[in-house]
Amino acid sequence: MSSKKKRKQKLPLAVKILIFLALILFFIALFFYLALNAQLNKINRVDESDAERIPVSEETFEENYEEGDGESAPSTLDLTPDSVKWAADQNVMKDKDVANILIIGQDRRPGESRQRSDTMIVFSINKKSGRIILSSLMRDTYVQIPGYSDNRLNAAYQFGGMALLDETIEKNFAIHIDGNIEVDFDGFTAAIDTIGGIDIELNEAEAEYMQQQGYSVTSGMNHLDGTTALSYARNRSVGRSDWRRTERQRTVLSAVFTKMKDCDVSTLFALTNDIFPLLTTDMDNTKLMGYVLEILGTGATSAESHQIPAEGTYTPATIRNMEVLVPDLDANRDYLKEHIYG
Repeated sequence: MSSKKKRKQKLPLAVKILIFLALILFFIALFFYLALNAQLNKINRVDESDAERIPVSEETFEENYEEGDGESAPSTLDLTPDSVKWAADQNVMKDKDVANILIIGQDRRPGESRQRSDTMIVFSINKKSGRIILSSLMRDTYVQIPGYSDNRLNAAYQFGGMALLDETIEKNFAIHIDGNIEVDFDGFTAAIDTIGGIDIELNEAEAEYMQQQGYSVTSGMNHLDGTTALSYARNRSVGRSDWRRTERQRTVLSAVFTKMKDCDVSTLFALTNDIFPLLTTDMDNTKLMGYVLEILGTGATSAESHQIPAEGTYTPATIRNMEVLVPDLDANRDYLKEHIYG
């Protein structure tokens, strides 16, 4: 054996360049991860597993809302709670390629405790089909609330927060809820203003109503800022009351989603500064970042829009002096599974 030491083998220049570029990419990715994590920390967190539930003795049955202009308003049947026969429970649908995030809006004034949920929209990410699906859950839907009397769906949030609302949706509609995000109305307007407003088409009646509220709009396409868009989304006075209102809400969310897909990085970070402190969630940063990546991975440029109960799958009724929609649970479960899970 030669006594000479073997010379160290030098790495080829191309390999050195690749290692250098890999290190640069690693530190860039690390920077963006830490920056995004810092932004996500601005979101309010709640441990819904410990959410306080009101005693059954304090449950309430909300009286009728002020209705819209009566357009195609269905007549109602007078029913007793005992006369409603529910379909048997089904196994809750879960799929590793589908995530369901419940977006909750509540009209809570400063100083008030948890109120009924004014808006409930299931934001579904279907990774397999590359689709984003928005499904409004009508707040007047009559449902079984675990541990309480049958009531309107929006009562579940007031009685037991996100956890009870999720349980209620899963029991009645058999779809799994993976996480919740509560949005207040300040957050809604701030988000739309940050992305520069959205384009919404108003019909004649909607434009006339908003003009009466002091907004400069016309029938046809309008560019709306956050405050004007909020007025449009909350309008219950034109059309079939909550039917048309939930449709408007999905229209706004879809317009926001489409606009955000074209936003640059600086606008998106500005958006997080404005909106994140106005959100509340039961999800941690890792889970949230995962869903952001899944949304980007779908490549979807728009969102599908659906409403529950679906047309032809409910009975309008008056129960405990509440005007409600009694759903055919099996029909609505099938509808959701078809449109969300495909």
